[in-house]
Amino acid sequence: MRALVYEGPGTLEMVSLADPVPAAGEVLLAVLAAGVCGTDHHIVAGELGVPPGMVPGHEICGRIVALGSGVEGWSVGDRVVSYGQVVCGACPACLSGHQNRCVSPEGFGLTRQGGFAELVPVPASCLVALPDSVTAEVGAIATDAIATPYHALVSVGRIRAGESVVVVGTGGLGMHAVLLARMAGAGRIVGVDSSPAARDAALAAGADDVFDPTTQKDSERALRSLARGSSLVLEFVGRAETVELGSAALSPGGRLVVVGVGHDRPRLPPLIRFIGTEISVHGSFGSTLAEIETVIGLIAAGRIDTSQSVGRTVPLEDGPAVFREPPSPARTTLAP
Repeated sequence: MRALVYEGPGTLEMVSLADPVPAAGEVLLAVLAAGVCGTDHHIVAGELGVPPGMVPGHEICGRIVALGSGVEGWSVGDRVVSYGQVVCGACPACLSGHQNRCVSPEGFGLTRQGGFAELVPVPASCLVALPDSVTAEVGAIATDAIATPYHALVSVGRIRAGESVVVVGTGGLGMHAVLLARMAGAGRIVGVDSSPAARDAALAAGADDVFDPTTQKDSERALRSLARGSSLVLEFVGRAETVELGSAALSPGGRLVVVGVGHDRPRLPPLIRFIGTEISVHGSFGSTLAEIETVIGLIAAGRIDTSQSVGRTVPLEDGPAVFREPPSPARTTLAP
């Protein structure tokens, strides 16, 4: 099969690999579409310590072409999407349905070969059926670009109709957070990003206003004024300054949900404000398998507008060129 292989910082090459064979409990997918996530850009840039020889890609949609022994409930020809990591299924988190908190996961494209290939073996336990009404490209990116902000908004942030929401970082995940917040009945929505393209994407997704923190001398005060008291802030950047900016925008009783991943150590507000105003900070990672099923169902029912979710689909062989460009709010997908 053909596959895009990470060969070192900045290097992604098309190579020929032996066709994989599904192990017991696995199915073999012929990849129909694979989303290019910001994480994939970090992998190819050499920032995540992924060893050379890895095939990136964790947003995967495919058609089953072979079944490993012991697989039940799935048939050759089924269109499916895959969970972004293989979980142990035995730890307390997995047993309670919180696969995103698994203590020993294997991530596609990180520690397990991913979907930037013509074929990929996937455990049957990772699969979600894809209705015919949902395209392969949308199905692929729904597993992360849409399900991750859904988890942050609904399961962690517990968004309530009518409340004011601030989304810090309106790239691929944040743009969909704006879209989902509008769908959930949010009142005022403000998108925050230094990128003009990301701010435009936030407005197109339903934000009432956007904010560029790099143009303000006192960005925290300016954002508080623009947001007019936000009870829910979601942060999708993963930097100390953006987490601190988000916390500064909270009104009394507000919740800050941090989705962005990084190694910074942001400062919490002074305890007198943190405690006295009863604000809270939550971490949010990925989504559960059930939430992916829910998101796919909402897309199939026409409840989530995905018309702006996929910017383009390019052939697998053109994948290296994609990584020489900055990520855009609308996902690029690769199609073998």
